[in-house]
Amino acid sequence: MGQDKTLARGARISGAVALAVLALLSLGWIIRDFVAATEVADVWWMWSGLPARAADGLWATSAVEPTLLVLYVVCAVTAVRSSASAGILAATGVLTVLLRVPSLWNLNADWMQGVDDALRDTALYSVIAMLVLGVVLVVIAAAGRRPVTVGYGQGYGNGYGTGYGYGAGDPGSGAEGPARPTRGGGVVAFLLLGGAAGVLAAWEIHWWLDQGWGLYHRALTGERALVTLLAVPSSWNSWALAVLALAAAVAAVAHATYARPLGMTVGAGVLGAGVFYVSYAVKMNLFDGFGELSVQERLRVGTAVFEVVAGLLVLGALAARAARDEEAPLRDYGPNTGFPSRGA
Repeated sequence: MGQDKTLARGARISGAVALAVLALLSLGWIIRDFVAATEVADVWWMWSGLPARAADGLWATSAVEPTLLVLYVVCAVTAVRSSASAGILAATGVLTVLLRVPSLWNLNADWMQGVDDALRDTALYSVIAMLVLGVVLVVIAAAGRRPVTVGYGQGYGNGYGTGYGYGAGDPGSGAEGPARPTRGGGVVAFLLLGGAAGVLAAWEIHWWLDQGWGLYHRALTGERALVTLLAVPSSWNSWALAVLALAAAVAAVAHATYARPLGMTVGAGVLGAGVFYVSYAVKMNLFDGFGELSVQERLRVGTAVFEVVAGLLVLGALAARAARDEEAPLRDYGPNTGFPSRGA
């Protein structure tokens, strides 16, 4: 069995700082839109998909920014002490890179020429900084890990460590190995994340077949289809979440050490997408007139409700940590397990 590893303290702090900077970048653009709005509430409805006009005629953010802001803040606080810090940094870094890459070609596109050059350049520099920080998070997660020393308990001599099956620190201190999901939580997360991935993919395939590639590729790449400066192309966003949700579902049912941070990160993204569409549905009285909606509209509203419920349940299911005896009832003899190596 492979030895558990945890993130070194310096790496945790560096990762938390990177997350804090990402949060500040997102917050800065959100504040910019608050200032540009006639009413602050207009920004929320714009995120939800309702038409609202900015004072200067251009919004910068989309529903992605508030979702990522909350995620960055929670992860920055958690990463300092969590045993799953490496997974938290890696999952957040990958999500950041996936969602920010389209802005590189869209902000440089010819059809963006009507946007104020200073504002567009500022947005482009911000996106580049976000991408760099996303990559940095992944590098820190990969390079900052160290082995967890385990043994039978202090006082038994040099051949024994600090507690058989437990890390070299108190639970929650970040010194023990990363906790795996409980068996029940892993199954629940697998079903919900797998379901979310399937639903997202099914909608995208539907739009592709319904619209044809000529129109669909604009929703995928963002070409002449973005309504805000930092918007993520809708189909790109859905496919990114679908792929990550599928990976998280497999990790959850496999009881992987990175299943909890990856699943909770994706769950937050799915929850955010659902919350804003449900908000739109409430504002447009779609629930009151649900019986009068077309089949497609009903399915879209139902999908949003499912995303909210699934996101919340995934967060709850993966918040629980498996007991150490459930994770690894029997470890191999060898270095750092409290027993001499074979052949020693």
